[in-house]
Amino acid sequence: MTRKSKKDKETEPKADAIADAAPQADDDARRVVDPIGALQAERDDLLARLQRTAADYANYQKRVQREMTEARDYANTQLITRLLSVLDDMERALEAAGGQCSDDDPLRTGMQLVHDKALEVLGGFGVETIDAVGQPFDPEAHAALMQQPSDEHPPQTVLQELQRGYKLKGRTIRPTSVIVSTEPPTEDAADEE
Repeated sequence: MTRKSKKDKETEPKADAIADAAPQADDDARRVVDPIGALQAERDDLLARLQRTAADYANYQKRVQREMTEARDYANTQLITRLLSVLDDMERALEAAGGQCSDDDPLRTGMQLVHDKALEVLGGFGVETIDAVGQPFDPEAHAALMQQPSDEHPPQTVLQELQRGYKLKGRTIRPTSVIVSTEPPTEDAADEE
């Protein structure tokens, strides 16, 4: 038996190292093939992320545009709401003048012209009145202050307008204050009272 020198032992491959080298060669071969698949997977992932980011950005642009348009459309809401109280006062004055003045009274006619002109100017900004009398009660457009039994109208119908309501570009800025019909009391309910 010959003894191998220490140097020969170090250079001689061990059986374990040889066994490990075979799978490593297979891994290297797979890595050569897999880089293409890995790059394609990475590309697909990056493309999907880019598409999501582009969609998010497009949605952001639409939302900002919509918010800017809404802010522009409703920027005058506070001013218009305050002017509505002036219109209410003019309407009350016209009602009071109607009972004391004739229709051809110049002061009454002048007030009516100013009132109509104010409504026309506000209409140019998108303000419109809410029709209420005879309409079904709509909580979006009407504020019910009272209920009144009625044989002539179905329940939840607006009977009388107490204060006119207004919309600005389709959005209610002041609901119409109304009296709403209810079912008339039945004979049984009247007997109980």
